[in-house]
Amino acid sequence: MPSKPLSPSVVELKGDFEHEFVHTHGIRLHVVTAGENGNPLIVLIHGTFGGWFEYRDVIAPLAQKGFRVAAVDLRGFGMSDKPPAGLGQDIRTLTGDISGVIQALGYDKAIVVGNDTGASLAWSVAIDKPERVAGVVSISGAYPVDFRRSMAARPWDFLYLLISSIWCRLPVRKVPQRFYKAELSNNTSSKFRKNDVLRFEENLRLRQSAAQIGNVQRGTIHNHRLLTSSVPLRWMERRVESPVLFLYSGQRLWLPVIRRAKARVASAFTEQTIEKAKNMPHIENSSGFIEAISSWIRLTP
Repeated sequence: MPSKPLSPSVVELKGDFEHEFVHTHGIRLHVVTAGENGNPLIVLIHGTFGGWFEYRDVIAPLAQKGFRVAAVDLRGFGMSDKPPAGLGQDIRTLTGDISGVIQALGYDKAIVVGNDTGASLAWSVAIDKPERVAGVVSISGAYPVDFRRSMAARPWDFLYLLISSIWCRLPVRKVPQRFYKAELSNNTSSKFRKNDVLRFEENLRLRQSAAQIGNVQRGTIHNHRLLTSSVPLRWMERRVESPVLFLYSGQRLWLPVIRRAKARVASAFTEQTIEKAKNMPHIENSSGFIEAISSWIRLTP
């Protein structure tokens, strides 16, 4: 990585959306928005090695479907504030941040969409702040308690995640740049990498550039721990009261996770795969992702 950190402006991309800042819990978070105020709100939450930009192809199209859409840079990422990592990067704080973003945008509740650790947060907001959540879309992720139990039951299915989970708990300070390519490759389909090389490379470039913004690395390492994070005792066996759409790759390793996720939900639970996509359908097949979400919302009471 270069010796000089990059400016947060490297992720200030242009498009049919607006860059805004909202204040919550004493910090300023960057959100990218589209759609009319008053339309149902969809909040998009990125995973550990990405940023708001991984949803850039779906923000405006979802808004055109009749939604207000907001893609968030979590604290410590992109153009959001980067307080010292540690106490400010735990799941309770980040869950409060998402709840705060919903209110700062002028809404009582939202459809909360998350990928990877973003999914961990989406589930956690629904557990801790049910009044803020109209529905959850979990993209290749799960409530941390359920994910941890699934990994413990079948560790051979999750070796990659086990190794990375252990690694991020070591006293490391930086994520090797090559890891961003390995992680993106592992979570996208071979067809996408082969047939859409330019989009793969563009997403990789954005990830690597975002990783070089000043003080991002410390937050990235702490954020990755959310996949299997401990949660407050009172959250342990709570159930999600809102409907859930669980998007996954179709791999068998997800089936035990889905069983636990379904048992966690007291409302309607829908599982779905998206054609031509593995774990990142919002990147690999954005039109299929948009159709899946908008159809599910229309059909869900």
